[in-house]
Amino acid sequence: EVDTAAIEKWLDDADRHIAAAEAITEMDPSGAYVLAYDAARKSVAAALLGRGHRVLSRPGAHQALARFAKDLAGRHNEPSLARLDRLRRNRNRSEYGTRTFGASEVTEAINTARAISRACREIG
Repeated sequence: EVDTAAIEKWLDDADRHIAAAEAITEMDPSGAYVLAYDAARKSVAAALLGRGHRVLSRPGAHQALARFAKDLAGRHNEPSLARLDRLRRNRNRSEYGTRTFGASEVTEAINTARAISRACREIG
């Protein structure tokens, strides 16, 4: 069953994450990147939930969500969705390694997250 309240919550969370990422880009580029990724991920999760499905919290869940986003990108001709997996991989390198981000990378991630959020709202 489609949970419209959860969909709206995740999309609202995504909007707040994008705004927060913009606010801290200079102070904490890695944190801003992670927020941008989380915004994109929650947007795609909302689109999946809109189809009556959800990704379970277990290893590989974010990767499965990235595959769903890539599928949506192809079906809806929306290239931003196909970039979720790149955001995910970069985020992982930062969280579990030594990857850092420059201002232009963070800005690109935020713009990608915004485009993914917008696309997921339009796709429904």
